[in-house]
Amino acid sequence: MSPLKRKTQRLFFALWPPPELSQELFALGGKTLQGGVGRRVAAKHIHMTLAFLWSVNTTSRECAEQAASNLPVDVFTLSLEQVGCWSKSGILWVGPKQAPETLGQLVQRLNSGLRSCGHEAETRPYAAHLTLARDVHPCVPTQKIVTHQWKIDRFCLAQSHARHEGVRYEILREWGLNKPES
Repeated sequence: MSPLKRKTQRLFFALWPPPELSQELFALGGKTLQGGVGRRVAAKHIHMTLAFLWSVNTTSRECAEQAASNLPVDVFTLSLEQVGCWSKSGILWVGPKQAPETLGQLVQRLNSGLRSCGHEAETRPYAAHLTLARDVHPCVPTQKIVTHQWKIDRFCLAQSHARHEGVRYEILREWGLNKPES
């Protein structure tokens, strides 16, 4: 491969729920879609995106990994307490009513580090959510659900692989958050 055609990867930073929670959220998506149309996200692919890197080369990836390596963010709990649907995009999601301050710090500090690598942060305000289904019609209004508590103690770098049967995600690396002092 010539140096001009370096291989790139579609990367993003995310929170990945444990398998038990992923299964519960997958089931919630099925219940919410009853009578509606939509493409459900497989349980193993349900995640909360923190920051997109898009297509990056090896040098850019290394810089992003370095930026993620020393984020001063403590372990926190995220309450998933509502289901909603964005009618314009047809995304069925689950998320908090209000994101904890620590989640905002994680996103902000991650984006700040990525800017030093030449990545531009998303211009829209961060919307904490996990996608349960795409192409949902009709969209259901936001509704309260039984709250799922999720202890966030790590985040990851993941790669998106486009396939004819749909997108597949691969976790490439993980970083732990700071454990609060007792």
